[in-house]
Amino acid sequence: MSNILDNQKNWNSGFGNYVIAGGDCVASLFSNFFAKHNSDKVFDEDQFKTFLHNSIDRFLFSFGTGLNYKTQKISPKHSERIAKTIDFMRSTKFMDDCTLYIDSGGFQVAMGAIKPESMPMFIEMYSKFLVSNKDKFQRAFSLDLPPGPNSSVFKSYSQIEELNRLSYNTFKQLPQEVKDKVLYIHHFRTPSLYKTWRKFLFEEGMAEGMSNFATGGIVANSSTDIAIPVIIYTIPLSEILLYAIQNNIKKFDFHVLGGANYIDIFYHNLFSYHIKKRYDIDCNITYDSSAIFKGLAVGRFIPMFKSNGELHKMDLRSAYLHLKFDGSKTREECVFERLNFMAKGYGMKELDPQKYPIYDVERDTFSREVHMWLMMHIMRMYRELEMYCQDYIKEIYPLYENGKIEEFDDACLEISRKFNEGKLSRKMQVKSCSVYKSLELLSNINIDYNKYIIDKFMAGDDIGDMDDNTQIEM
Repeated sequence: MSNILDNQKNWNSGFGNYVIAGGDCVASLFSNFFAKHNSDKVFDEDQFKTFLHNSIDRFLFSFGTGLNYKTQKISPKHSERIAKTIDFMRSTKFMDDCTLYIDSGGFQVAMGAIKPESMPMFIEMYSKFLVSNKDKFQRAFSLDLPPGPNSSVFKSYSQIEELNRLSYNTFKQLPQEVKDKVLYIHHFRTPSLYKTWRKFLFEEGMAEGMSNFATGGIVANSSTDIAIPVIIYTIPLSEILLYAIQNNIKKFDFHVLGGANYIDIFYHNLFSYHIKKRYDIDCNITYDSSAIFKGLAVGRFIPMFKSNGELHKMDLRSAYLHLKFDGSKTREECVFERLNFMAKGYGMKELDPQKYPIYDVERDTFSREVHMWLMMHIMRMYRELEMYCQDYIKEIYPLYENGKIEEFDDACLEISRKFNEGKLSRKMQVKSCSVYKSLELLSNINIDYNKYIIDKFMAGDDIGDMDDNTQIEM
């Protein structure tokens, strides 16, 4: 890892493919910091903007924000409120030209925020919003309406298909300048969903005019994926790849909703590299999470490499700061060494531990300056992990090309071990062995094999008590 951190050109490497969910929270937190708590100018908005452009400059904001789970009613001013928040994000100097993703609100729908009879109105509202605000974002997800975990939102799979057909047809008819920004979501997680979305893509032409794609259902069912013989999202990726080949699409984004575990970064970069090698197609795999909020603000831990190359979770609760983390260094010493190394790389003010302690005792939380820097550390870590994986892939890919399967599996297992605090687990061993099969799946696209995997390993995720004769009233 040290070769990446020590190489000055990597400080100016451009931003990576991690998308921060909750972009409005980032805008609020840093705007508040610059306006009220940055009297010492530890860094300014221009410096922060430069940092974002060379680390993480993709942000996600959901059209489903503010939907009311209790009443299940949509405010007539919902679109106006969403647009106002986006305008606020764009009004900040550091996010005025960021890559902004608009999530559709499909997650909130799946969790019960809207009744089925209101979904046609929501479809129309969201599509009109995208057309009216097309200059304010770079990517927007198509509105998918899948069932949630143990969901009672829908009464039947035929109802799900009918509502999604309405939504996807609506997106199919959007102006081309909007469709160029849309990420077409391809579902696959159960036999019933797979049958519907395969029909949408290959038989009904629902992706017509679109050249960017996404898939979901990765996080919710990740505990069952150990039995599946491939990295799970290569199933929908292979079908999107087939669609791209059939339609002569030579470059596309593929977003994995969720998919932000650190080892996932290795998979994303490996599959992109393989697709370029195999098909000469540029497949840019992006992914999202809200880790900078959950892990740091709630869990009080950050990812940190040790000198042996292993990535660990560093517990930053105040009672643990004096404990050794890497050799003779305490956690507190490691934090300031890392933050000041970043500050030096970007020409920002270094932090004196005496003046800027990690904790503000009076507020009983992180001091404001350190809190902002720790968020930036997590953003930067995603970019550094991407660069690390890209270099590692160039080293080990010849093993795959030369058919050295065991050596290639061992290399995949080794990076999994390093990204898991130096520990090995059965799940890691199984998943590492499935990487080779995943590359083969992408090389030899077989829809029948995909169907076999889904029928064999994912049939239990279908909701068995749905009445397939239910129709939706519109």
